[in-house]
Amino acid sequence: MNRIDLVAGQNCPLPSTDLHISLSYGSKPHDLSVDVSAFLLNAQGKVTADDDFVFFNQPVRHDQGVELDTQQNKFTLRLSRTSPDIQKIAFTLTISDGLNKRQNVASLNNVTVLVKDFLTGLELACFNLNTAANQETALIAAEVYRHQGQWKFRAIGQGFVGGLQPLAEFYGVDVSEGESAAPPSQAAPAPAGKVNLSKVTLEKRGQSISLEKNQGGLGEIIVNLNWNATPVKSTGFYKPSTQGIDLDLACMWEFKDGMKGAIQALGGHFGNLRQFPFIELDQDDRSGQSVGGETLRINGNYWQEFHRVLVFAFIYEGVPNWSHVDAVITIKGKNQPDIEVRLDSHRNDQYMCAIAMLENIDNQLRITKLVDYFAGHQQMDIAYGWGLSYREGSK
Repeated sequence: MNRIDLVAGQNCPLPSTDLHISLSYGSKPHDLSVDVSAFLLNAQGKVTADDDFVFFNQPVRHDQGVELDTQQNKFTLRLSRTSPDIQKIAFTLTISDGLNKRQNVASLNNVTVLVKDFLTGLELACFNLNTAANQETALIAAEVYRHQGQWKFRAIGQGFVGGLQPLAEFYGVDVSEGESAAPPSQAAPAPAGKVNLSKVTLEKRGQSISLEKNQGGLGEIIVNLNWNATPVKSTGFYKPSTQGIDLDLACMWEFKDGMKGAIQALGGHFGNLRQFPFIELDQDDRSGQSVGGETLRINGNYWQEFHRVLVFAFIYEGVPNWSHVDAVITIKGKNQPDIEVRLDSHRNDQYMCAIAMLENIDNQLRITKLVDYFAGHQQMDIAYGWGLSYREGSK
C-alpha cells in the first residue's frame, strides 16, 4: 500500500486500528519548548471527562487505547478499545508559554503528521504543513474520526490563538493551573478534581524546588527516565553492543539512621516500594523504545525517614554519546506539577550522570538539578560522599 499524502482539509480511510501517529517539525530554537496533546471528543466536539485529555501530565489512557510518548511526540493508538461515545481524536501542538515568551509555530517552519501501521511500520498517511506564516502559539494538526463504522484520518492544520490552557478549555477540559508554573523554589499543589497544566523545568545546575506538603503527605513520588536510543556500533562500558544505547535509571539512598544503599538493574537490585528501602525500580528498558521508559517509585509515606536520594543514569551499553540520547527525567508528586530535568551540558567521554538530588528538608522534598558526569560509580560516590563499596556487575 502506498502512503497517501494529504493537504489541509483532505481525509483518507485507515486500513488499521492499531497505529502510530507522530508529530514532528522542521526546526526549533533551543529556548522554545513544544508540547503535543490529544483530545478524545464526543459528538459535540468536547471531552466527556478530563481524563479524555492526553498530554505530558497524563500521557496514558489505556482503557481508550491512547498512549503518548512525550520524548518522541508519538501517539500509539489501539482504536478497537476506544468507546463508541468518542467520535474523534484531535491531535494538537502547542508552544509552551508561547504568549509570554512571544514565540509561535512559525519558528518550527513546518509541522508533519505521519501515520504508521503499528504492526508493520508501513507509512499509511502523511500531512506536511508549512507554518512559516503562522503567528499562533497552538495548532490543531489533524484528527482521526469515525465515519460509517470506519476510522478515517483528516489533515487539519488550523492555528489556534492562545496556548495549551485556552485550547484545553476550548475542548471542555476543567483546567486548574495554566502553563506558567510556580517559580523554581516552591511548587503549589493543584486543586483536587482539576487538570494541572503546569510543569517546572530546572534549567541550571544547582537550581532547586521544594514540593509543598499535601493533606495526607507526599504520597508516591515517581521518577521517570525517558530517552531515544541511537544505534551505535561500538564497544560498550561492560561488553560490546550493536543494539544502540542502553541507558539505565538508578539511585543511591541514605536514611537518617545512616543506612545506605543503591537501587539499579545492574546486579538485580530492584528494591521494594512497600518494604525497606521503600524505593523500587519498575523495569530495565534495554532499548529506549518503551513508551514508559524506566521509573523509580519512592514511598512518600516514609519520606520522614529518608535523608537524601541521588538519582543518576549510566550507559550500560553503547558509546557515551549523551547529546544523542536526549534524556530527561520527570519527577511527579501527588497533586504537584511535574518537575523536569534534562540531561544537558553533555560530557561524551563519561558513562555516568548524576541527575538530581532529592533531600529531606524538615520532612519536605527538595529537588536540586545536578547533571554532573563521571567515569563510573566509584567516582560519583566519592564526589557526593556516599561511602558505598563497588564490584563489577552484570544484568
